[in-house]
Amino acid sequence: MSQASRPRYTRSLRRLLASTALAFLAFPAPAAQPAATPTPASSASAASSAPAPPARERLTDQGAAPERQPEARNPLGYPESIGDGPSVLPAFPRRVDDLQQVPGGLDPNRAPEHAEDPDGLLAWFQEPFPASPCDRNLLDPAWMGPGEYAYHKSGRRCWCSRDHTRMFRMNYMGRLWLAPELLFWSTSGNSLPALVTSSPAGTPAAQAGVVGQPGTTILSGNDWAPGTFRPGGRITVGYWLDPTQHDGIDAQYFQLADATSTGTFTNQGGAVLLARPYVDATTGQQASVLFPPPNTLPADPALLSRAITATQDTSWQGFDLLYRRSLSCDLLHRRWLVGGYRFLQLNDNLSVIDQSTVSTGSPGGFPSTSILATDLFSARTQFHGGELGLIEKWWYDRWGFQLLGKMALGGSFYDTDIGGMTTTTVTPSAGGIPTATSTAGSVLSQPTNIGNYGSSSFAAVGELGATVDWAIWSQCRLSVGYTFLWWSQVARAAAQVDPSVNPTQFPPGTLSGAAAPAYNLRTTDFWGQGLNLGFEYQF
Repeated sequence: MSQASRPRYTRSLRRLLASTALAFLAFPAPAAQPAATPTPASSASAASSAPAPPARERLTDQGAAPERQPEARNPLGYPESIGDGPSVLPAFPRRVDDLQQVPGGLDPNRAPEHAEDPDGLLAWFQEPFPASPCDRNLLDPAWMGPGEYAYHKSGRRCWCSRDHTRMFRMNYMGRLWLAPELLFWSTSGNSLPALVTSSPAGTPAAQAGVVGQPGTTILSGNDWAPGTFRPGGRITVGYWLDPTQHDGIDAQYFQLADATSTGTFTNQGGAVLLARPYVDATTGQQASVLFPPPNTLPADPALLSRAITATQDTSWQGFDLLYRRSLSCDLLHRRWLVGGYRFLQLNDNLSVIDQSTVSTGSPGGFPSTSILATDLFSARTQFHGGELGLIEKWWYDRWGFQLLGKMALGGSFYDTDIGGMTTTTVTPSAGGIPTATSTAGSVLSQPTNIGNYGSSSFAAVGELGATVDWAIWSQCRLSVGYTFLWWSQVARAAAQVDPSVNPTQFPPGTLSGAAAPAYNLRTTDFWGQGLNLGFEYQF
């Protein structure tokens, strides 16, 4: 064999040795046999037909007999090297902490340039020959989080569960984790003013629909509206800055489904009298509007078709971005100090829509008059602030238990819209061109309070939580928990309703006296609480 072909032959032979190393190392090596002196005529054929030398041997550059190497075995069962480096097998240094096992079967002896650097040792596709995924007893807490370590130490883990997906774990993606959750929360209620009332047909106009008068029934409002139970979702994405999960960054977003409460009340043919109650600002007494001004009830109630719909709608969402810093370094326990930014937004809407149709006794019911009167109140509150808190978590076996407490201080920013309109449309005949006239305001919305208003105030947000999780396998955990989230200052739409109204401004009149209703920001606290069901996946 030529001198140029010997290195290639050596590398091919050493690859063959690497593939059979595990089998050879399981048995004692045979005693070395005296090497026969090759003759010039037989040296070439001997070189090509000689069997592969046993493990832990090397070939000399001159093709001489194999030279015996010490029988050294690392805990993963691999030779000291299987690379294409020099033919002499060097003894690479161990890691400084003498912990020889790393996730995914990466042997420090086979990546000597990274033997003391976790970031380098777990670099992108650095190691081409990982250990068997069933090497379940090879653990290193310096290279994994406490949850994974507790799981692998558990006696109730799944068969061959040494997280075989970690064999090709990449340094950066391997620190990413994701935790989606389903939320089943209830939220705080609020107080509503009287919105819709009714009285029996034939009740005098001065008493019909007036709160406190005999025969008056409050159909909507004038009580406490309890909070609703609604589903939602929350997703948390995190990234650990070190393999042992001491420091990291979290981003979390949640949103609850819209909570909508609607009541529709009808009057067909004058069976009952529907009314919109208010407080007369000129007298301080209860009063009501039986029909949207400037219109009046028809003399024949049978010609009237009317429906009043009151709707309250609430939506809530939030986001926070946190940095974690470990205050405790116990093997199966972490105490993280967290700090960052918190955002919350509450949208609250209240509307009363009054739709009426008045026809005549003539054939076809023409001319006919349609009246649409609306009161609209919308309040949006946003919170922006800095957040600080603690997260405490313990692991045992396949279980984990977490306690959380956070407080954010900042500002609540309010954006309130009040609108109202009364539109009267007259259709003279079938196929005729309708004419419409509109006036600003209805009953609780009038020119004195219609508009857009913005303001802000100091506010605080607090959160408490407890979670229990269970490892399906080392990278995936199911969880169930409880969360309580409190917000000190929000604007609810119903709270912006001023029930005191000066009736002199009802069309076609002009305002005389007190400018009522008026806008005055009224705030209250808001909270949400409930169960969380989810899972966490560690990439």
